[in-house]
Amino acid sequence: MAPIELGYWAIRGLGAPARMMLAHSGADHADVRYADASGWFAGKKPVLLERNALANLPYVQDGDVVVSHSTAVYEYLGVKLGYDDFASDGEGRFANAQLLAECYDLRNGLMDVVYPFNGTTRTAEEFETNCEGHIKTKCGRHMQKFASWLEARGTRWLVKDTLSSADFHLWELIDQHEIIAKRKGLPSPLEACPRLQRYYAEFRALPELEKYFQSDAYTLPMNSIAGGAFIF
Repeated sequence: MAPIELGYWAIRGLGAPARMMLAHSGADHADVRYADASGWFAGKKPVLLERNALANLPYVQDGDVVVSHSTAVYEYLGVKLGYDDFASDGEGRFANAQLLAECYDLRNGLMDVVYPFNGTTRTAEEFETNCEGHIKTKCGRHMQKFASWLEARGTRWLVKDTLSSADFHLWELIDQHEIIAKRKGLPSPLEACPRLQRYYAEFRALPELEKYFQSDAYTLPMNSIAGGAFIF
């Protein structure tokens, strides 16, 4: 049987949660990284469009199945790899869906800082100001939400005592913000969230992810320099 193919840019970005799921599960897979637009738009995308009119990055190709867009990719892998085993637990399924949506909101907030979208020009000074404001306010509010969720849920991980796809997405976002805060000399976004601090540390210590954290997949840039983004 052919390995699962995960395709994304050669950055962490939205690819990292899926890469971690595949690494943690031990699934046979190929991590395809596109270094530039031509390799994607003139290469693989036209082929995938024949199977899925919505084809975009990230995607997973699993035999004849092509699933695209980040949250759908996480959910597909979550089911395929046994993380999102909610067949008899409708509440768990929708809990996970809510958490993935909340994670994406946090991710969009970060993108507003590091990418000058819509042709706008952002100076280095504006970036520094916006970065500090995001870490201390918007990010902090999201972290408090996740900490309160964990406290109320009473489970080891976000939905249950075993991992679900939302855990991989949240951990990646926490890690990106922790790295940015450290490099900028800012307080940890988890400073006021001891429950989330423990969550973050326990995930990082998972033995199934040791090889991932030692690999080049973990040391990829967190975002792209395309469009003048401020790179980390």
